[in-house]
Amino acid sequence: MWPDAEAALIAWLTPHLGVRVCTDTPADLDHAVPLLRLQRIGGGDDGFRLDLAVVDLDAFAVTRAGAADLATRARTALLADLPGSALPDVVFTSAATVAAPAWRPWASQAVTRIGATYAVRLHTRP
Repeated sequence: MWPDAEAALIAWLTPHLGVRVCTDTPADLDHAVPLLRLQRIGGGDDGFRLDLAVVDLDAFAVTRAGAADLATRARTALLADLPGSALPDVVFTSAATVAAPAWRPWASQAVTRIGATYAVRLHTRP
């Protein structure tokens, strides 16, 4: 079975960046920042072991500078540290930027959202 890319990326990013990473924004987002929201938005797989996950990664913080810093840290981690990393069931082989971090609108003015899109290749461990 091919890997669950969202779960694998969350399991890798959370300890690597030391912030909460989730797939859904919490109801108390204004009080839960800083955090990253990761959502798979596309990609493809071979139906067996290989996966190319296209994911949106949104950094939320109280200030624009805080969100931008978190987005930059996440981008550096994905591009520089993720390739070659492994979890017990998954190996990450590459990551590339599809859309660089940029301000994205958000309903609440109490937080700032900086989002980016990445393509991540991974496969299950034999």
